[in-house]
Amino acid sequence: MDVLLDPLIEEVTLMWAARLGKTTILENRLGYRLDRDQGNILNVLPTDKKAKRWSKIHLGPLIRDNAAIRAKVNDQLTRTKGNEILYKEYQGGIIVIAGANTPSSLSTWSMEEIFFDEVDEYPASAGTAGDPIELAKQRAANFPGHKFTYTSTPTIKGLSRIDSLWDMSDKRLCYVPCPICRAYQILIFGPRSMFSYLSTGMLKFDRENLSWIYYECANCKQPIAERYKNEMVQQCEWRKQNPLIKNHAGFQLNRLYSPWSSWKSIAQEFLKAEKRPERLKVVVTTVFGEPYVENINYQFAGDTLMSRREAYTKIPMGVIFMTVGLDVNDDRLTVVVRGWGLNDESWFVDQYVAPGSPAKKMTWDLADAFIFKPREYENGYKSKFGMLGGILAVGVDTGGHFTQEAYLYVQRQKGSRFFGIKGIGGFGKSFIKQSRNKKVRAPLVLVGVDAGKQLIYERLNIQKNVAGSTPGYMHFNFDCDQNYFDELTSEKPKIKRVKGFPTQEWVLPEGKQNERLDCENYALAAYSLLKVNMERLGKQLEEKMKIFAAIKTKPQATPTESSQTEQKTFTSNRPKKVMRRMRLNLKRRW
Repeated sequence: MDVLLDPLIEEVTLMWAARLGKTTILENRLGYRLDRDQGNILNVLPTDKKAKRWSKIHLGPLIRDNAAIRAKVNDQLTRTKGNEILYKEYQGGIIVIAGANTPSSLSTWSMEEIFFDEVDEYPASAGTAGDPIELAKQRAANFPGHKFTYTSTPTIKGLSRIDSLWDMSDKRLCYVPCPICRAYQILIFGPRSMFSYLSTGMLKFDRENLSWIYYECANCKQPIAERYKNEMVQQCEWRKQNPLIKNHAGFQLNRLYSPWSSWKSIAQEFLKAEKRPERLKVVVTTVFGEPYVENINYQFAGDTLMSRREAYTKIPMGVIFMTVGLDVNDDRLTVVVRGWGLNDESWFVDQYVAPGSPAKKMTWDLADAFIFKPREYENGYKSKFGMLGGILAVGVDTGGHFTQEAYLYVQRQKGSRFFGIKGIGGFGKSFIKQSRNKKVRAPLVLVGVDAGKQLIYERLNIQKNVAGSTPGYMHFNFDCDQNYFDELTSEKPKIKRVKGFPTQEWVLPEGKQNERLDCENYALAAYSLLKVNMERLGKQLEEKMKIFAAIKTKPQATPTESSQTEQKTFTSNRPKKVMRRMRLNLKRRW
C-alpha cells in the first residue's frame, strides 16, 4: 500500500499466487481513492462478464458497508445515469469497470489511475483495436501523476503478460528471517523454482504419508517448523533484485507465505500433480506463483508412438466406460472410440470411417451403426451403448461445411448424451463451455480445441509405469497404424505476435490431415462433460463383472430347464438395479 501511495512510482506489478489477496489490495486502494484522493478510476477485467461480476460482488459491498464511501457515491438503491453496474459517479470523479475484450469501454474516458486485474486472462487484442493494456493506458496520457497497477497469477513462460511486466520492474522478493540463525532468505518450494539461484532453502517433507514437514534454512540447514511462519512473515523485507528501475515496483509472492494455506496442504497438492503435466502446471502457476516452463516434446520420431502399441483386441479390463469423437469431412465421417479408466488413464478402443457425403442420411446411419454396436471386454462381457462399460457420451463436430446436418443428427439422438462440438481456437480459451443450439434444440458444447490439443500432447509425453497403472497415460493397440499417429501429431504450437503481443496458435502443415487429432479431442471433451465419480463407477463395474463371471462359470442346467434358469438368474441379479440407478443419476445431471 505504501508503494501505491508513492507519487514517484508509476507502475506496480503483483505476480502472486492465487488466494493471496491481490483483489483485496485493489479494493483497499480503490476505497482510499474514493474517500481521500479522488479522481477518475478504471478497473479492467478480462471480460465484460467478469467486470459485471466484480462490480456486484466486490465494488457493491465496498460502497454499501463503508459509511464514508457510501456518502460520496450516488444512491446505491436506485438505478440512475450516474449509478450503473459498470459506471458510477462519486464526489470527485467516476469509476468505470471494463472488459479487456471490449475496445469501446477502454477508449471513452480520461483516467488518472487504472487497475489491470488478472492480465494473463486478457485477449491478445481488444477486438481489432490492439493490446487492451496499451489501449487503456492511452486514457491516462494527459495526467502527469497517473498510476497503473497490474495483478495476475502467471501462465506459460514466454506467453505470460504478468511475467513480462515483472521482468520490467524492480523485482522485489519477500525475505524473512530464520527463527534459529536470523539469516534472511526467500521461501521457495524446491530446487526447480525460478528463484532457486537466490536460495538453497526448500520445503522438505515425507513423500509417503506427510508424517513430517518442515522448511530447511538456506543458511544453517536447520529445520524450521511451520508454527514460526507467521512470526517470520511479520518481519519480512521486500528486497529489490533490479534496483536500477525506479518507477516500476514489482512484487512476487507464493503460497508458502500465506497464513491461510498450510505447508502440508501445499505439499499434498504437489504430490497429487507431480506426474500429471496438466495438473502440475496449475500448481506451479497458482500455488508457487511462477510461470510454467513447458518441457513437452511436440516432435515425435517416426516410430516413437508406434513402439508403444499394445497387443489387445478387445476392451481392456481397466476401462470403466467409453466416449466417442466424430469428425465431419466433405466426403466421410471419421469416428474414434476411447475408453476411460481411473486417474484419466485411457485406451484406444476402435475407429471407423463412414464413406459418403454428410449431406446424405445414409452416411450418418453408417456411423450410427458403428457407435451403437456392442463391444466385448477381454473377459467376454459385452458392453452396450449407454450402459456402464459401454459408450456414455459422443462429441460430434459441428464446425465444418455440414453444420446443419450435424445439429440435426445430434438432435435425433435426444436423451443419449450426444453433444454438438463447436471448436474455438485461441490461447487461454477454457476447454469446456456448455451452450445450446436453439434452432434445432440440440445440446452444444463450445470447446477450446487448443487446450484439448495441449492436453493430448502432454499425455503423449507421459512415460508408462513398468508395473501398475499410469495416470493420464494414453494406450494404443495395433489397429493404430503410422497414418493414425501422423494425424494425431499433425499440428504443432507456434508462438507468434498478435497486435504486438506474443500468443500461441496451432499450425497444420500444408498437405497434412488432422482427423484423428480432432476425434481424440472431441472424445476427450465428451469425457470431460460427464464429470462422474470414476472410483464409484469403477467399483460398480467391478461388481457387475464378478456377477458376470459367476454366471459364466456356473454349471449348466439340464437342457429342459436351462433357458428358464439362466433367464431367471440374469433378470434377478444386481447389475440391472445398478444400471437403472446410474441412468437415473445421469438423467438428473443433464
